[in-house]
Amino acid sequence: MSDVSDVIMTLAGPVAAAEVSGPALCREWLINDQSQLRKHSKDPRSSTDLVELQSLARVRRYPLSSLSNLHLNQEDALREATELHRAHGDALVAVSTPRRFQHDVEQTADALRKVAAEAKIHIVLGIAPPEDANFEVQVATVVSQLASGIRTDADAEGGLFPGFIGEIDAADLQSLRAAVEAHRVSQAPLLLVGEISHDALQLLEGAIWRRCAFFDVPITSPMSVAELQARGAFIGFSAPAGAADISWQEYPYRRPLRTEQDFHAATDLLSLTSSGLRFRTDLTAYGGPGHSRDSLPLVWNEEGGG
Repeated sequence: MSDVSDVIMTLAGPVAAAEVSGPALCREWLINDQSQLRKHSKDPRSSTDLVELQSLARVRRYPLSSLSNLHLNQEDALREATELHRAHGDALVAVSTPRRFQHDVEQTADALRKVAAEAKIHIVLGIAPPEDANFEVQVATVVSQLASGIRTDADAEGGLFPGFIGEIDAADLQSLRAAVEAHRVSQAPLLLVGEISHDALQLLEGAIWRRCAFFDVPITSPMSVAELQARGAFIGFSAPAGAADISWQEYPYRRPLRTEQDFHAATDLLSLTSSGLRFRTDLTAYGGPGHSRDSLPLVWNEEGGG
């Protein structure tokens, strides 16, 4: 694998960090299928509801109430990527769609490669350990894909190269253990989300902290945001579901930092920003804000600058 302090590994291959002059959006689910989440939704509304502007407020508050809102496909991704290029020119998007929301990793990577080429942006894809394998196989798979690419078929149209490990749910200790070991061996950036328990911290002791990013760490986390920053890690902010928390009343599990401005006011350096693209209502075409216009111009390199 190329030296990550000088090179960013995009899907199409290595790109010099100095060549990426635009913003870097560091945690996006640019292509995903979350329809399986419907079985967890208690909202009684019909699954035939459509995403319409006059009902956008309700859909943002209950994003699982509409089946057509539960995925971002290749056409959606191309639309938003094109808008990103039109607004900012050169830009980089780190896609960290969880494995469970991808039908096929190679298919997702190939679709994103085409989006990047047509929209003229850089896309960096995250890779996660396979869930149904033992520790050794998990580590070997991730390290191999980082070094040689996701697709190795000589007859295929070019290689597909992941650029970081993640996103990894820090509560999934089995995947975290394999991800940290693959990160240690490959020195690839590592992206984690959620609460950092004492058990998770023990597994992370072997990590290269300046190449780790933590998104959506709650205030109840045993390992606080301040402690993670003190170790040199990047701290990330993702917009609320629907990209706009418009509720007038408090509700359970509401994020304490509801806007990007709140986030930056509460943190110091080494911060990363996501535009929060999770659902179709996040897209500008469906009334959402789309890609953040104030994202930090950072790339994941050893110096922490872009």
